[in-house]
Amino acid sequence: MSEAHLTPRRNLLEHPFYRRWVAGDLSTDELRYYACQYAHVVSALPGWLRRAAAVTPANAAELNRHAAEEDTHIALWHEFAHALDITEDELAAAAPNAATADLLRRGEELSGQPSGVAVAWALEAQTPAVSAEKLSGLKAHYGIGSENGAEYFEVHSALDVVHTAELDDVIAGLDEDQVVAAQRTADAVLDGLWDLLTSAERAA
Repeated sequence: MSEAHLTPRRNLLEHPFYRRWVAGDLSTDELRYYACQYAHVVSALPGWLRRAAAVTPANAAELNRHAAEEDTHIALWHEFAHALDITEDELAAAAPNAATADLLRRGEELSGQPSGVAVAWALEAQTPAVSAEKLSGLKAHYGIGSENGAEYFEVHSALDVVHTAELDDVIAGLDEDQVVAAQRTADAVLDGLWDLLTSAERAA
């Protein structure tokens, strides 16, 4: 067993898309495009957690509970989309772009490996800070707060502190070689998420 912890490959708040979000420099079209693309990731995360649970039996109950929580957050993301005047039909019709499709492929493939818990870790470890900044930007510049579409970000700014600590404990319990693999997994997922953010900027 190992007591090692993972290190984020990238600071997502340094991505130009998020810097512009916090500053209020994103267009509504950019926000709308991002909301439709990231909706695919929000919907996929519960399944990735369940795949990780299947290959991490000692932590299966905890990971499945985590997945069940994430199931309920899909509706919160849709509320954010609705605040941007995106309809359910538009969400359903929005196909993953190349970057999003690649991230979805990575998540599906990697979450079923023994180090698969690192997929969720990569998505959630920075979420408390990122969600807090995004919520601040939405309130200050776009008129969207937790009461009218941004509850997803308020929830995740707090809840993912707990989720990340739980995922850290799971990763620390892996064999040393699997911790090394988990770091590679997290790096790959963060690279994919970075590319998704870049694709949202370029689409505007």
